Amino acid sequence: MHDATSQLSRFRLAIAPGVPSSQLSQLFALQRAEEPDITLAIFEVTGDDLYEGLREGRYDAGVTLQGLNDPSLASQPLWTENMAVAVPLCSPLLAHTKLTSAELVHYPVFRWQAETCPLLDQRLSALVPVDEQNIQRVTSFEMMALWVAAGYGIGLSAQPRIQRASGWGIGMRALSDGPYEVVTHLQRPSGHVNPVSERFERRALQVARASVA
Repeated sequence: MHDATSQLSRFRLAIAPGVPSSQLSQLFALQRAEEPDITLAIFEVTGDDLYEGLREGRYDAGVTLQGLNDPSLASQPLWTENMAVAVPLCSPLLAHTKLTSAELVHYPVFRWQAETCPLLDQRLSALVPVDEQNIQRVTSFEMMALWVAAGYGIGLSAQPRIQRASGWGIGMRALSDGPYEVVTHLQRPSGHVNPVSERFERRALQVARASVA
């Protein structure tokens, strides 16, 4: 049996694929430092399960790369990361300081399907007919980096993620014709929010502001 006190001592957070980042780690550390008596329960879920779980009350909040237009849910944009190009260290593309999306269509492009950037995907689709596209979807950033480092093509991912993988045999070049952005959203049920959720959201916004300072 769960009473009101037990509910307020446990915060249930759902996390969709593609979200984990240094900002999320900072947020967890801040939460732990400021409210050590609150149990932070993390659930790694699909995007569909995140939204379904919020509506059903299984989660108190969710973190996802997809902002959903749903009146039953409140969405708060947090931090924004720019997409960039991961290239093999032997690639002639490294001779350029920046690249345009039009320059990418001549290479096999690996995309991590969880890291959604609709504007960039639309741009690539507009440049090349669907039946001529050479975009290969992979299930993780690590698989994308593996193919790129081996010289099978180039990859698209958030700039900080590529930078952290610099020791894996890949380089990074920014995209000059953007911005192509990946936005992390905090989702929660609309209406009444418990005090723990409110404080967690306040800390998330604090981390988001610090990331652009």
